[in-house]
Amino acid sequence: MNQTLLNRHYETVGEQDTLVHLGDVAMDMQTGDETIEFFERLGGDVLVRGNHDVGLDADRAPFPVLDACILSHGEREFYCTHRPEDVPDDWDGWAIHGHMHNNDTDTYPFVAADTRRVNVSSELLNFRPLALDTLAGILDACPDDSRIRDVDTARKELG
Repeated sequence: MNQTLLNRHYETVGEQDTLVHLGDVAMDMQTGDETIEFFERLGGDVLVRGNHDVGLDADRAPFPVLDACILSHGEREFYCTHRPEDVPDDWDGWAIHGHMHNNDTDTYPFVAADTRRVNVSSELLNFRPLALDTLAGILDACPDDSRIRDVDTARKELG
């Protein structure tokens, strides 16, 4: 499984790309060593800590480890966090999160335009990273009230 994830990552992410990972790099509940090793294999730039990254001491990591970050793309700002419940109540932009996998796509689909939420759990993305440019194009094509289960459905429905 890890090798397949790495292969799909390498096929998708270029050396000049900035990788912001929204957590659960590894099932590393103890020392953080596995998270550091795997994230370095990804060539990651910023890690937003997930619940399975709890063993990682941010001071030991050779990369920034955050609880959340804000990314801007064009006119949009994205609050990026691991758990959707950690988005501040007063956040007025889009939120990007992971954590929910494909366990409840009615509540946490890939795109919920009606609530301006994006679930980038790997199961909804064919286990591939998603470029912010690509996501912005999908959001531009979405009707305001749309809810799109996964990236395959988005490509099929939105062209």
